[in-house]
Amino acid sequence: MRIYGAILLLLASFPALADDLTVGWISRQPEKEYVWGSSNPKVEGWPAVGEQVAWRAHVRSYGSTAHPGVRYRWLLNDQEVATGTVTIAANGITTVDYPSSWTFERRRLRFVIDTAGAVAEESETNNALEVYTDALSVGFWIEQSVYDRFREKQPLLGVGASGFEDYAQRHIELYNDMAALAVYLETPNGVLDRFRLQKIVVVPDDALPLVKLDDFGVRDGEPNAEMIPDKSDRTVDLQWGFPKSIIGKYVRTDQRSPRNPLYIDGYVLHELGHARYLIDVYAWNVRHLPPHYSVDIQENGATIFGRYILNSSRPYETPEQGLMNEHFTFYDRYSAIVMNRIAGHRATRGNYNEPENFGEFVNDLPAENRLTIRDRDGIALADADVWIYRGEGKSDAWYAAVFDNVPDMKLKTDANGQVLVGRSPFSADGRIVQYWQNNNSTAIVRVASGERVLYGFLESRLFNLAYWRGDTQLADHELRVGMPYCGNLGVSLTAPEWDARDVEPNVTLRWTRLERANLYRVYASTNGGPARLIGTTGSTSLTTQLSGKVYWWVEADGNDCAMRRSSAGRFYAKSATSGPRRRAVRR
Repeated sequence: MRIYGAILLLLASFPALADDLTVGWISRQPEKEYVWGSSNPKVEGWPAVGEQVAWRAHVRSYGSTAHPGVRYRWLLNDQEVATGTVTIAANGITTVDYPSSWTFERRRLRFVIDTAGAVAEESETNNALEVYTDALSVGFWIEQSVYDRFREKQPLLGVGASGFEDYAQRHIELYNDMAALAVYLETPNGVLDRFRLQKIVVVPDDALPLVKLDDFGVRDGEPNAEMIPDKSDRTVDLQWGFPKSIIGKYVRTDQRSPRNPLYIDGYVLHELGHARYLIDVYAWNVRHLPPHYSVDIQENGATIFGRYILNSSRPYETPEQGLMNEHFTFYDRYSAIVMNRIAGHRATRGNYNEPENFGEFVNDLPAENRLTIRDRDGIALADADVWIYRGEGKSDAWYAAVFDNVPDMKLKTDANGQVLVGRSPFSADGRIVQYWQNNNSTAIVRVASGERVLYGFLESRLFNLAYWRGDTQLADHELRVGMPYCGNLGVSLTAPEWDARDVEPNVTLRWTRLERANLYRVYASTNGGPARLIGTTGSTSLTTQLSGKVYWWVEADGNDCAMRRSSAGRFYAKSATSGPRRRAVRR
């Protein structure tokens, strides 16, 4: 049995806890399916302007007692638009509707239950939820024993959470905050879309995936029940599953951070990016780690590449940091740009990982590309021999690439240290591939200048960025060769801890020192406002005045390495007016 737009409630034995009410999610009714292959997904699959819709609050009750006459209210952009009373069913879901007419205008809709404080509850901090009305919709499918595990463990975190609904909304809140803070040169208003939880579907153990997959169990265990819980459901734009097989990771109750899957699972946020169509940014890394990669560049019959990389298992890592790399608390620049390419679009070719339009943008390349090749000191290398080695997939692994010792292109720089490499020096047919068993998106470049032989790495990512800037015919790039290994991880934030409460307004921010860094820039956003530079220092701490809900991070510069950014931190200062309550949107 399946129920869409509601929750399938199976009988379960919960711990001996007090009654609790939580606003689990707010759905839009009637549900509309996205249009497969739509040529106008900004309109198709959405309600028509002026069409009557109902916003439906789903109130989860934990406990054996029904509660009649519980007061509620709806607010639209902070203005009260409806009030009333409702009888809350025991240990189940009760829904409350707010009728409205559809508009594509972004509005904040908030529902509050038990406004009179009449129900004695286990937690009083999860009785309200606010959503963006124009948000893309998310669906979570969860097997019963995992749902029960969240009921058992969430109260032990000490953050006013009572079950899976609170856990799910923590992810939606962070996703929306990350979108707003993804401000780069190309995305001055951040990622434009917002997200809203449309449904939670609880199913019996071992029921996922609800639609069996023809190629289930291939590609290193993918796709699986997490990635595609219900392929038949097209009413949401993103979906993710929580099968019984992963229950073992939901145990730790002593840590509130994105590193604790029971609190926030950064992996889920990353994988939802794939469901939207984003690719793995870390696929531009080159790792000396078979079977994924094999590097075997020869000079005079001897393997020299290992000496060049100082025996590192990672010869090269892309400087692109963020959600689709290994940093799950902020959007990387590349992914922010491609998210905005389809802003406001319903799903078109799948709402699961991965859809058929997965990475459709990777072959956006300028017709011609010109490299200016410089050494470590920034000096252009004139009249230098340039050999380009392409990666080829030769093993059963994600993003597998092998570099042999035969150059695929032999070129020479001109008097200005420049060389033309065509549309795509990455493959013979000009096509970029980043997938299972194959990855040709990063080329190794050997430059012989005088008696020096230097190596560098050329990413197709740079060609994409140039194309999207408008350089579709001719794009200029700089390539530094002979550079040291830098890695892609920034400093680690050490204090305050993630989601620390009641932090003093005069707060000292602390982080670890980063090798090769000599300057740190500290940024912060408070109460949903834009991020601002709050200090520059050569130290690993900074004391400043902050208040409310704070996101902060550190950028590290120094020597030969490109800027490295930390993951984001979040805490709540004592002077916060709204407090650290769970919400799905920012103000």
